Amino acid sequence: MSFSTLASLPAKEIFGGAVRGHYAHLERLTIGDVALQAGLTVPLRQHPHEQVAYVIEGRFQFTVGTETMVLEPGMVALIPGGVLHGGTTLTACRVLDVFSPAREDYR
Repeated sequence: MSFSTLASLPAKEIFGGAVRGHYAHLERLTIGDVALQAGLTVPLRQHPHEQVAYVIEGRFQFTVGTETMVLEPGMVALIPGGVLHGGTTLTACRVLDVFSPAREDYR
């Protein structure tokens, strides 16, 4: 399928439903429109995928490696594969996440 509306794709719930994403996949890339509840702590974690997290709505205090910043709409976090990252949503957030290679666990 060459065209899609992310919101029309089945939702994948993460962290007990506090994170809800709609993901589309290519062979080597995953993109997701992700909603996160306010006050959610996303624990520090790492994965082999490179990730770009673009904030569409909300405020998210986010850590990548040893750097921490409050992300607001229009800001992006660039996360190399294997680097610890996580944070706390200061408000409800909507984020566009892109992963390479594709996230098989989000299919």
